[in-house]
Amino acid sequence: MYEALKKPLPSEAVKPHPTKTFLSSIKAIYVTERMNDVFGCGVWQLRTEVESVNNETGFVVCKTILTIPEYNVYLESFGGNNNGGTGSKNFDLGDAFKGATTDGITKIGSYLGIGIDVFKGQQCAVSTPEKTNVKKLPDNPNKELKWLNVMDKENNFTPEWFNIIDGVKNGKIGSVADVRKYYAISREVAAKIETLLNS
Repeated sequence: MYEALKKPLPSEAVKPHPTKTFLSSIKAIYVTERMNDVFGCGVWQLRTEVESVNNETGFVVCKTILTIPEYNVYLESFGGNNNGGTGSKNFDLGDAFKGATTDGITKIGSYLGIGIDVFKGQQCAVSTPEKTNVKKLPDNPNKELKWLNVMDKENNFTPEWFNIIDGVKNGKIGSVADVRKYYAISREVAAKIETLLNS
């Protein structure tokens, strides 16, 4: 059972971290799939408890609890998610709670050995145009600007965000102002870009 849990995840399960470009992260649905494959659907239970909510920043922290009574498993972990706050066009507190929960699921999965190669640094995400469908920055900065989103509705990083990561890596983006020429940016996304630039 442990060998099945720690079997390497498919490459598409691993993505670059949105701000710490030297790290990779795991898509939580692959952790869910692995637990269903190994333990069975309905055998394991998940519970989430809200620890804190900051409506101004949109940052929520939840405690995620996994129980598998048949195997005497009880694990818990904290997860966080920033959804932009009430001043952001993309603010959705429900998405923030889901993101915090999936953050917790991924960490709990690591306690069971799921994605262990990623946490050991032996399996890394590769951010390339072929892998991430990265597009060029828009050509006409005078048009009404599209909002730059870090995550999509499925809680995956957007192609635009991968584009920003690559632009920072390649030295084509040196400031938030460079990105503002092409996208409308919330304060929270601007802060993430600054983190990228300073990492």
